[in-house]
Amino acid sequence: MINTEITTTKGMEQAQKQMEQAKNRMALERKKANEERRKFENHHKYMMGGAVHKYFKECFSFEESEINEILEVAFKTTEVQKTISAIKRRAGVQVESCPVESEVKSNESERTESH
Repeated sequence: MINTEITTTKGMEQAQKQMEQAKNRMALERKKANEERRKFENHHKYMMGGAVHKYFKECFSFEESEINEILEVAFKTTEVQKTISAIKRRAGVQVESCPVESEVKSNESERTESH
């Protein structure tokens, strides 16, 4: 009778072991990357919250929805949009054209022509 049972060789066992070790290393690296990402995100959230508290000390007396409403209105103002655009330009970020920016650019050209 022919033996149809497949036997594993030492090489196959070693390859299987290496594959499991590689999977474990991959999982560990993924976990480290996620921890670093969360650490960065948490630091950014703390920084943002600190900035809001620094310039808006009464923020603790408002609900989240109220703060969102206040910030939404504040960030739509021309002055804030101009400041954001200026910071993006200094950082070398491509600024997308929007109505506020075109208004800002036309105001700037008027000021430079009048001086």
